[in-house]
Amino acid sequence: MTHRPAHPSLMSLPQLEATWGVRGETPLPECAYDPELHTGPRLAIETADERAAREAVAREICQGCPARLLCAAYALKVRPSAGVWAGRSAGEITADAVEFDALTASTRAGVA
Repeated sequence: MTHRPAHPSLMSLPQLEATWGVRGETPLPECAYDPELHTGPRLAIETADERAAREAVAREICQGCPARLLCAAYALKVRPSAGVWAGRSAGEITADAVEFDALTASTRAGVA
């Protein structure tokens, strides 16, 4: 069974604190107020246009989120397969992570 990371909108406050390594006050992610906006509907099937519209709204909400940087770091680490994380789609996050891995590997190879 493939591990599917929990979207921050679906995490409890203790899970957020443990996952993000935050001490003291943990900013509640904006997506917690409407998780399906960021993760997609659980039972309904949406059209491509509906999905694009939902994701556009989710991206806008992420822009002002106090937890955006924590979410972005977490998403790069877990490489989600679905959802909008820190204003980016799972595909965009995976592409960024692959590019980052290649960049760091070539940097490490050049530092001998």
